[in-house]
Amino acid sequence: MNTQINFSFGALALVSIALNSLTPIDGMAQTLVKTEKIGVNSNVYQPVYNPKDGFVYVSGAAEQGNTGKVYKVDSKTLKTVDSIAVPESAPMGLGISINTQTLYTTNSRSGIVTAIDLATGKQTHIKADADGRAPREIRVDESRDLVYASSVRGGGLWVIDAKTNTFLKFYGDLGGAITGHYVDEQNNIIYATAMRDNEVVVVDGATGNVLKKFAAHGERPTNVHHDAAGNRLFVANQTTENITVLDAETGQLIKAIPTGKGALGVNHDPKRGRIYVANRHGRTVSIIDDQSLEVIKTFDMGALPNTVAIDHATGDVFVTNKQAVSERGENAPEPVPAPYADSISLIKP
Repeated sequence: MNTQINFSFGALALVSIALNSLTPIDGMAQTLVKTEKIGVNSNVYQPVYNPKDGFVYVSGAAEQGNTGKVYKVDSKTLKTVDSIAVPESAPMGLGISINTQTLYTTNSRSGIVTAIDLATGKQTHIKADADGRAPREIRVDESRDLVYASSVRGGGLWVIDAKTNTFLKFYGDLGGAITGHYVDEQNNIIYATAMRDNEVVVVDGATGNVLKKFAAHGERPTNVHHDAAGNRLFVANQTTENITVLDAETGQLIKAIPTGKGALGVNHDPKRGRIYVANRHGRTVSIIDDQSLEVIKTFDMGALPNTVAIDHATGDVFVTNKQAVSERGENAPEPVPAPYADSISLIKP
């Protein structure tokens, strides 16, 4: 691997990494182009791509108890061009309404969702009822102007009005530790991962009723993506270190695909037929062909990749990389340093 590191000085101490020879499998075009540091102790979590302004937004929760930020990143250079302080919440999960040009951040510490108007900078802090604790992930139903936030401790989903940024209701009793979810807008169905139950829960978006549940065919399913064309689900399972591909109607296992330790973030580019998986503890990103369901390339990220966002017009892929943290327990080993932590990477198709 030919690695060139260029340093530029400033408050962010950005580190640029040009990776020119990462081609583990010949004939495949995907290239890990560069990685850029974001802030100092920014504790990055999740990226979203905004097709209206061409920027990537990245949530950063900072240190425990401190104010976090949302970083505005140039999608071509990966340079941080601006940041938005969020005084009331340390941003973790991140989503965007393209219709209203509003960012939504979650904070499982304070139990709120913050809406950030990109045009005015106005922030609205949204609270759920007593059951909607520990919001984690954001998904937006653009056709209905609704925002859904998964609630880990509450075992359900917040429903937020995207036009008024007000809490509408809570879909509870869905399962144990609802971590990830995906909205099938065409059919108004939400697929959610119940991590504690090792299940996928199918929810009626209109009523919040559970339509069915089926096994994730993996342990600690954390995130899920729905493939509309194939009516398949791609489920990231942390403990079994794989992606399980399920029939979205029956829950039947189509294939279990080993990817790496701590398989966490999953996203799909249907136009180019690629599934991207962030294996956080394995420090790798796996690329899977969505027809053969075979891993065609794996990138070593030099940190703990967390979440994957895609520019569906160009196929560019953005991955956030976290810092290693100490394990719990008296005899737990010290974390192995992650030299490119608190960063964002660009993978070209």
